[in-house]
Amino acid sequence: MNILVPDTWLRAYLKTDATPKQIKEYVSLCGPSVERINTVNGELVYDIEVTGNRPDAMSVVGIAREASVILPRFGIQAALVDDPYKTTTKIKAAKKTLPLHVATVSKLNSRWMSVVLDHITIKPSPSWITKRLELAGIRSLNNVIDVTNYVMHAYGQPAHVFDYDKIEKATMQLRLSKKGEQITTLDGKTHTVPGDDIVIEDGGGNLIDLCGIMGAKNSAVTETTKRIVLFVQTYNPSHIRKTSMSLAHRTEASGLFEKNLDTELVAPVFSESIALLEQEASGVVASAITDIYENPWEKQTVHADRGKVDSYIGTHLTDKEIKQILSALGCNVTITTTDISVTPPSYRRDIAIDVDVIEELARMYGYHTILGKLPETETPTVYENPMLGMEQQIKTKLSDWGYIETYTYSMISDELMEKFDLPKDLTYTIANPLSSDWIYMRPTILPSMLMAIKQNIPYENDLKLFEISMTYAYKKNDLPDEQSTLIVAVTGARYAKIKGVAERIFSLFGIPMPTTTESANSYYEKTHSLRLGIYGQMGEIHATLLQTLGIAKPVTVLELSIKNLMKHRNLQKKYVPIPKNPASFEDLAFIVPEKTHIGPMMVTIKSIHPMIKDVSLFDSYKNVRTFHITYQSDTKNLTKEDTLQIREKILSTMKATYQATLKE
Repeated sequence: MNILVPDTWLRAYLKTDATPKQIKEYVSLCGPSVERINTVNGELVYDIEVTGNRPDAMSVVGIAREASVILPRFGIQAALVDDPYKTTTKIKAAKKTLPLHVATVSKLNSRWMSVVLDHITIKPSPSWITKRLELAGIRSLNNVIDVTNYVMHAYGQPAHVFDYDKIEKATMQLRLSKKGEQITTLDGKTHTVPGDDIVIEDGGGNLIDLCGIMGAKNSAVTETTKRIVLFVQTYNPSHIRKTSMSLAHRTEASGLFEKNLDTELVAPVFSESIALLEQEASGVVASAITDIYENPWEKQTVHADRGKVDSYIGTHLTDKEIKQILSALGCNVTITTTDISVTPPSYRRDIAIDVDVIEELARMYGYHTILGKLPETETPTVYENPMLGMEQQIKTKLSDWGYIETYTYSMISDELMEKFDLPKDLTYTIANPLSSDWIYMRPTILPSMLMAIKQNIPYENDLKLFEISMTYAYKKNDLPDEQSTLIVAVTGARYAKIKGVAERIFSLFGIPMPTTTESANSYYEKTHSLRLGIYGQMGEIHATLLQTLGIAKPVTVLELSIKNLMKHRNLQKKYVPIPKNPASFEDLAFIVPEKTHIGPMMVTIKSIHPMIKDVSLFDSYKNVRTFHITYQSDTKNLTKEDTLQIREKILSTMKATYQATLKE
């Protein structure tokens, strides 16, 4: 995730003379990537990408901690100041005690701290808070809400406040939700939860918090709020992630909670939040402090083999250098001749196995300082995946022919499933779809392609599109059968054009074009479509389906199974010498009955005599079909008498087989 860190806010925790340019360059080399430095209202703001396994660095203090370790590696002095793990804020004892009953579940909520504050004054935040929040991309609301946003961005630990007087019976019960329960969050959206989501219920049975995502509207702090509940906590990360994705509701808090936050950071952030609320909102502690922490964090030791470290990094690090790097990162280190024993701090829970230790050493030593070394063995041989190679050939050919490649989602909507009459019970359903448009794994690419046609027709009349992608055939109680499929689509009634494309694709695989006369499925016009055996189908899309989809123009489509084409491909080339004798050519026009398939006629003509080398359709007008025929002998020059005999046989065969007569 990316975070915005104002330079002035960073330097509140980082004591250094490094310039912003140096911070950007050196931190990026050994830590989180500082992608750019923006100037906002005359202030410098770092735009920093932090990898998902480093929640400890997803805050101003986290970046300051990283910089305080990295900058000295480049000869620039730097130190972390006001480290929350080393700074304690004394909390004043409550003069009066208001009740607050809290019940949690340790498996769902590893740590909970809460307190009631009285005499709260809601007002705009002071300029120093407002300025820092706005530079970080956070809108200022009021002094109380801004404090929670401030500590979250400063320390990477979310904090929450509720209106105490809106919580019935002063009770907060954390539990798992039941499927179908509803909650209206602060942004006014009403969510129907899927079940097994962490929620908080008050004494009246009202849901007052969709935990880790957003608080409920019924417990929100408003201008009339006088007493608040402040609570800081950590949650089971998998539950937060599941709820956030299921409801397609992402917040900055959920992005942190789903990454397994440090339970040891809760207390420092809780204390700092109270201090800020006392300072900026005139709050007074009015209850006992609740701290539920059933399973405190325990130190874990990770071992790394000394030889493995050098082998993986590609260079030898001295014991002194290893200890210096890891100690600066907050780890306790013990080194022997064969083993490196590392005990990381509570906020570095990502250091769990030996390669994590090696990664820390490598990045801090500097990937840029590790010298390249050629392998001592032969260069490994890489064999191309045959299917990927053929797919690339098809893409190149279609692009050369003027077609444009499209990329569509592998999921389709419930609406498209119904319009194409696809069986939902034989289609894979996404458990947590991000959108109502992406619910089912598509069993065919046709819906996606036709929607692409529909969306692009307003901008281009003559569309020529193609896509090679996966379809997902249903297998009961098993993973789908993923099949590589080609689809080519053009606007207009252009059956002959699409058939020509099909012939060229078949020739790439060394497979003869199927000569069946069977029509394609119900998505296609029966009289202007063709099933291509086990390989696919082609033709003009049925007018009724186009009308249902809102497409006003005819569309002609080719669908081919790359999997089946690969299965029967024949790439063995046959050498045919250049003919020594010239060819003779003749055009024959036949009057044919209605609905006569021309493909079989061409195959029949070519099979009549060995000297018929090629047959192509030259012209088509009403019920007249003109064929261009090539005669050629391997042994002699053909005479008029030679071709006349073959011609007579063609005429008789056409009349007997297809009731086709020569046009005079």
